[in-house]
Formats: sequence, C-alpha cells, structure tokens
Amino acid sequence: MPLLAYTQSGQPLVAPFLSDDEWERLKSSAARDAWMPYGKGRAIPKESILGTRFFAHPPGHAGEGAKETDIHLYLKAQCLLGTRVAGWEALPEQSGITPEGEDWRADVLCRRPGMDWSVAFEAQVQLQAEETYRRRQARYAASGIRTLWLVGHEHSLLNRYWLEPDQGLPAFKTHIWKDERGRPGAHVLLDGQSLPIAEFVSGALSRQLHWVGDGRHGVLQLVLREDQCWHRTCRRKVRLTIRIQTTRGTPIDLSAACDFAGYREAYTKAQAALPDLADHPQPFRKGLMSRCPYCRRDIRYQAQEWASPTLTVVPIGIAIPNHGIHLGITPHAQWHWGSQTHWANWAPFGEIGPISDQEMSTRTALRTHSRSPRTL
Repeated sequence: MPLLAYTQSGQPLVAPFLSDDEWERLKSSAARDAWMPYGKGRAIPKESILGTRFFAHPPGHAGEGAKETDIHLYLKAQCLLGTRVAGWEALPEQSGITPEGEDWRADVLCRRPGMDWSVAFEAQVQLQAEETYRRRQARYAASGIRTLWLVGHEHSLLNRYWLEPDQGLPAFKTHIWKDERGRPGAHVLLDGQSLPIAEFVSGALSRQLHWVGDGRHGVLQLVLREDQCWHRTCRRKVRLTIRIQTTRGTPIDLSAACDFAGYREAYTKAQAALPDLADHPQPFRKGLMSRCPYCRRDIRYQAQEWASPTLTVVPIGIAIPNHGIHLGITPHAQWHWGSQTHWANWAPFGEIGPISDQEMSTRTALRTHSRSPRTL
C-alpha cells in the first residue's frame, strides 16, 4: 500500500499531501494521471480501514510494500504530515544504495527545500533486534542519511539500548493503539512526554530534539520525605533527605556524595527552591542526622521510617569522579525534548533540575507507617 504515485511527467503525488478535492478528482477519473513507481501500472486511490489514503496497484501488479499493515501505513502518513509542518520536503518509500552496494529503503526521506536528502524516519512495527537496527542504521549513514527510528514493536527487545542509549542510533519508544471505533493513534514517549507522531517529526526537524552526553557529566537524585522538627518550640514541617541515588535507582553513599564536584552547590540551590529542606544528612549511629532549616537544631531520624506516601525527587548535576563507575554512577547520555528547563531526570552541573513528586506503592506506605516514630 504505497503512499506515493507519479504523474506521467514525473511529478510526485504524495497521498497524505493531496487536498480533499484533488483526492476526489483522482478517485472519480477513469483516465487519471497517476502511475505507480517503476512502471507498475496506473495508481488506484484508496483508503485503508483506518482512514489512511494510499495508492493501490492494478490487479496482478502488486510490488514491494503492498503487504504492509494499516498501522505502518498510518505511521508513515503521520511522519509525512510532520515534515510539512516543519517546512521540509519529504517523499515516502524511497530507496538507495550505499557506496559499498548495499540497499536501503526509507519509510520517509526528508530534506530542506533545495538541499540534498539528509534525514529519514523509519516506523518499525515488526519485531527487530538491536543488532538489526544498527546494521540498517550503518547503511543509511554510509549514504549520508541521518535516520530516526519509531520503535512501535515490543520495547523489551531494546532493553540494553534504553539503559544506555547513544547518539549513533536515535531510537524512540512509540505507543500505538486503536480507540473503540477502530481509529488509530500513536505517540512517541520521550522525556516524560507523550508526543503525537506528526508533532515529534516536526519538532525533530525544527531542533526540538537534543542529545546530551559528554562522558563526564552525571545526574544524581535527592529523594526527600516530609517530616517535622522535633523541638517543642519549632515543630515545623521539614523535608529530609532519605537517600541519594542514580537515575537508575542505585543508592549512593551519603558521605561520598559530598565529595563530588558540583554536589554542594546543587544542594544549596535545592534548599533555595525548597526552603523547608533540611541540611545534607550525615550518618548517625544506625540512622541519619540533619539540621532544621528554621531553628537549626539537630534532627535525628531513620531514613526508611515514617516515609510519607509522596516522595520528592530533585535531580542534581555533578561531575563524575574517576571512581564514579565503581559507585554505580554512569555519565548522563540521553535524548531530550524541547526547553532544557523541562528535561526529565537531568540537571546542569552544580544545579538542580525539575522537581517532581513520586507516589510510594500502597504496600510500602503501609509498611513504613506501621512502625513507631524514631525522630528524636
């Protein structure tokens, strides 16, 4: 089910780009000037069960791409619409050959007006392993094409990539569904956002997509809970740091964190953003000890006890020390979207990132609240 046909003079006809009037004229004309690529006969305008317009081959002339799914066709059409919003030129179902003679075929091939073809979008609905992604990506790269992948199949096949993404393979989780009427929908899941396909494509071509990773910058998370100053003349609500962890959840020793370049500056900025945040905790006997931000008296507490159902998470940016890998700290390397102030799980060096709340599981909340308080 191709999205592309040509006039007799070689002018491309891209089905999603045609107006309603143009489409109806093609459908109603027996002698329509619309031809399938590679001499496959006159193109027949049709619509899929999902409502996506496409061109069909004459009976007995079906070629490559004729057996693709309705969902794949829909994703390609949405990619094309996104390129138009960004002001780029695009054609679907374009083929090429690398200098070494290897074939490639792009779902959507894009270029700036008047420039060479330079960006491709691939909607991958069928299962595909990471090794296959990289092999196909290498073919595009050899031909000077930067390719972005919409991963619409089972995401677990790329678990290793999701843990450690890299700039050489721009791949993005894509959620696909149909509503109760059978109408399709698809969003790219990126940076805590759910972006419609056309919006993602348009933004990616308009510099809304950013790769961040220099090999030395790391991100830790302060995990805070609500508590109360114990002193009778204060009794004000405070936030206490119960742990410091990597973005993957690996705990980091509290004392070691203070030695990371950028940590102290970031913690100070966290206190400025959250005036009720107590000082950085220190180990004390079997628990922790901090200082009230209001009365400056010591607060001794157990990290995991009396945790509130909602925890506050504050990303902080640090420089990774030479021994950081042994502590479980890996350099931040990730794709981000839009304004830097909204990037999830990221913070500049010596700064804090977007503060968020996370709900504890009901089981954890019940377990922690069932214990007797030990705040002294």
